[in-house]
Amino acid sequence: MQTQLRRPAPGLEPWIHSFRRYRFEPSDPQVLTLLPGTGAELWLGEDGAAGLLCFRRRIQRIARPALPVFAVRFRAGALPQLCSLPLSLLVDRVTPPARAWPEAGGLWARMARADFDAQCEMAGRFLRGRLRPEPELERMRHLARQIFADSAVFALGEYAVEKGVDRCGLSRRFHASQGVSAKLYHRLCRFEKFLRDAAFQPRPALAGLACEHGYCDQSHLHRDALAFAGQPPARLLRDPALSLFYSPLAGAQASSSPERWPSKG
Repeated sequence: MQTQLRRPAPGLEPWIHSFRRYRFEPSDPQVLTLLPGTGAELWLGEDGAAGLLCFRRRIQRIARPALPVFAVRFRAGALPQLCSLPLSLLVDRVTPPARAWPEAGGLWARMARADFDAQCEMAGRFLRGRLRPEPELERMRHLARQIFADSAVFALGEYAVEKGVDRCGLSRRFHASQGVSAKLYHRLCRFEKFLRDAAFQPRPALAGLACEHGYCDQSHLHRDALAFAGQPPARLLRDPALSLFYSPLAGAQASSSPERWPSKG
């Protein structure tokens, strides 16, 4: 797989990580198995297939796109401020962009036919116009970013005390905004950061990395690896596609039942 990447304009950086163009090779797996993550991606294929990917609880399998794909990568916690649909309706699904942003009209079809520079400009302009500045959404985005940044040591109760709010109420507010509980989101952040570190070490020491990332012991890490990736950490780290973690080929493997792409936006 070949990837082009461009950062968004400074005004969008808190919400958009990057704009991307994925070009898949014949040697890439025919079915992509995507690990759950803390952000989301919007995919627009040149063949008209498109989907908003927001996976949190488990791996998802999709058929490898035949033609290049333009992608918008959203930062952790950012999507609720750019999409009016509740995240509970988007989590663990491939959602047609026309459902997530019905006001876009024919934009997705025009973008699919444009070159990469034009795609980045069109996507940035559209998403800037969707930005919702509500204070509650901003507070929950900040909490999501805090959980991600401090995943090894984060405690929701301590954060609630620091902010002078009720812990249970804060947990309910986070779930309403982000589509999953703060507890599950914390586990996901911790696992994602562990896997990023381990994937790029030639001989990762699992016990040390588990401790560094806030796991009580290796059995604690083992349970999360099974929950999020469907296999133990040692086996997952031997996956030849793991160096592409947090990309479409993360954990790629064969499957007989891939998710079908929504077509035509």
